[in-house]
Amino acid sequence: MPQSSSNYATMKYPLASDPVNVHGDFKVLVDALNDILPPLGVSAFSLPVRNITGSLLSIGTPVSISGSISGKTTVEKYNPSSPSHNPNTPILGIVKNNIANNNDGVVVISGVLEMNTSSLGSVGTKVYVDSNGDLVADRPATGPGRYVAVVAISGTEGLLIVQAKGNGTWGALKDGLS
Repeated sequence: MPQSSSNYATMKYPLASDPVNVHGDFKVLVDALNDILPPLGVSAFSLPVRNITGSLLSIGTPVSISGSISGKTTVEKYNPSSPSHNPNTPILGIVKNNIANNNDGVVVISGVLEMNTSSLGSVGTKVYVDSNGDLVADRPATGPGRYVAVVAISGTEGLLIVQAKGNGTWGALKDGLS
């Protein structure tokens, strides 16, 4: 039987007449998930997605939501230089494994992502998304320069800690929608 959390008591089904407290309600949800997921061995919060872009989405590609098809979230490479994106377009997360066109895959929204981090600097380096939608080690001089991860292990078998702060992702929810 699952252990109970002190947060469960505050997670009640809202009524239409209840006051809305988006920040507080999300914080309660995130706190509860942070209590529940680690004991279950979940090291990352991820989402199954579908690629219908017409090209491969490679591991380590930052993506945004492009829509849905048959109940599955569709994604595309986040690219602030694209006419379909703007600096406020939310980054959903980072592609976990290569996703061929018209195939399903997984996007890490928050947590650990295993990938080659050789080009992203040493341990502790903040990882940003540049104006082309690529991961880079230094904050870009132009474009939104969104901070999305930290290098935990540098190398060909490296690790990123995905946090995607401040842009509508799980990391933003964890930070109280700051």
